[in-house]
Amino acid sequence: MDEDLKKKVDIVVGLSRLAGGTLILVGSILVFVFTQAALDPSASIEINGVPTKDQTDKVVAAIFTALFPLIGLFLSFAPAKLLDKWAAKIISRLS
Repeated sequence: MDEDLKKKVDIVVGLSRLAGGTLILVGSILVFVFTQAALDPSASIEINGVPTKDQTDKVVAAIFTALFPLIGLFLSFAPAKLLDKWAAKIISRLS
């Protein structure tokens, strides 16, 4: 890997780790909020601007938001070799 590509890869890997930490934080908050709503039968959530109290919709929203911290955990704690290889492929294809 040449020096210019190595600098770009280091930047992308660093930003990926930062994004992973952010996804863990924000995703955990969202999971907490939607789990609370799913457990409360009188709570309503908005889907496409329409308030709903449907239990299935609240459970699906909680499951969907659980993906954010999982993706964040992967980005934050993935081995450096894997992220370096992934970032190098992306950068070389985009260049």
